[in-house]
Amino acid sequence: SRALGNRTAEELANLPTLTDERIIMGQRMLELLEISCYQAQPKMFPLLIFLMVRTSLEHGINASSCDAFAGLGILLCGGFGNPKRGLEMARAAELILEKPGMNRIKSRTIFVCEGLIRHWTEPLRSTLDPLLGGYKIGLE
Repeated sequence: SRALGNRTAEELANLPTLTDERIIMGQRMLELLEISCYQAQPKMFPLLIFLMVRTSLEHGINASSCDAFAGLGILLCGGFGNPKRGLEMARAAELILEKPGMNRIKSRTIFVCEGLIRHWTEPLRSTLDPLLGGYKIGLE
């Protein structure tokens, strides 16, 4: 997307924090929809991801932005054949996770980044320990 341009993971993670409660709630609703659409309505998945990414770029980042950038990473790796850029989006999601208040999305973001993105550029074995760590976080 033109709005995304060639921004690095660090630039994306350093976007301002989203504070508008109305937009936060909209992002959360899109997040819940995209989780279901990934399997039930896969043609809608990219549309929801693009909308979430655009909203994050225009209004700032929050926990839902992790899903947005990780989802974009999935699309870039598979559908668009650009695993290097997909991994960069996964890195953006991981950097956003380091900010305060992101705990609710941590387990899922680790699963998506390690289980659906990282294996495109690294050996599958290297994803096992992080996936186990994400699983343990999810149990907490």
